[in-house]
Amino acid sequence: MLSIQSVDMATKKAGKSARKSRSWRDIDQDVKAKSTSSTAFKRAVFSRCRKFGFYAILVLAIAGGSKLFLMTEGVSRALTRAGKSMPIEHIEIESDALSREWVLTYLGLDWEQANLLGIDLKDLRSKLEAEAQVASARIARQLPGTLYISIREREPIARVLAEDAVRGRITLLVDDNGVVYEGIGYDAKRLAALPYLDGIRLKRTEGGFEPIEGMDVVGKLLGETREIAPHIFRTWKVVSLEDFPKLIVKSSFAKEIVFEPVATDYRRQLSELDYIIDYHKSHSYKSIAKVDLTMNSQVPVTHASITR
Repeated sequence: MLSIQSVDMATKKAGKSARKSRSWRDIDQDVKAKSTSSTAFKRAVFSRCRKFGFYAILVLAIAGGSKLFLMTEGVSRALTRAGKSMPIEHIEIESDALSREWVLTYLGLDWEQANLLGIDLKDLRSKLEAEAQVASARIARQLPGTLYISIREREPIARVLAEDAVRGRITLLVDDNGVVYEGIGYDAKRLAALPYLDGIRLKRTEGGFEPIEGMDVVGKLLGETREIAPHIFRTWKVVSLEDFPKLIVKSSFAKEIVFEPVATDYRRQLSELDYIIDYHKSHSYKSIAKVDLTMNSQVPVTHASITR
């Protein structure tokens, strides 16, 4: 039989043992980390790869830019050093009427003595475009030794007579912008087919003439007639702007043809004129004094005197 003292001692030992088990040293420290899902793992890997790729591209771009800059600087310095020894070996010229000899003489370019990098392209272009016949010009270097010159010339649509103090009466050309100039190098047959202008007054300016107003309307009539009825256009001798905006055409058969300006085209008036000419030629008439195409529905030859 146990004594009360023995029981108390056993209880105290159990209590001490329980208190010792609550110490932090007695707690199991082997704690496993929380597991990562496969999606989260892939996202983390992708993020790291993206950052790495960005920095790699940035480094390559900086390196490439530096290399290109050094190459450009090197080429520029090489060209500068070679400028004094880079002669013009060939001049390529593109133009319609202006000849190669005229262009070189006009520019005063001693290309056998000049060097390709030393010439002023802007100055040469400005000099060419100062010539009234030249609508625009483009000049460029084509390394290693070619100078390229391209000239777009004006298209003449009519001729005009003028008085020159030294040469007397001269024939000038006019384009659809009203620019008046002396034609150089054009084919003689081409110019002979152009009608003369009448009912205008040329105004001189320094080095030329003021543009003639209304030539856009004249150009439209002449262009459509040449395209639609070339057989009629070939008979036209003079276009008068005396009663502008009406246009008066003088031809070999109809001595006076009055056209009304239109917003669209001249097809109706040309068709009517073609019918009138065919009708009177078929009735053995040699000419018509006047055809007024501005009368619309009325007979356009009402006020015309017709001769056999």
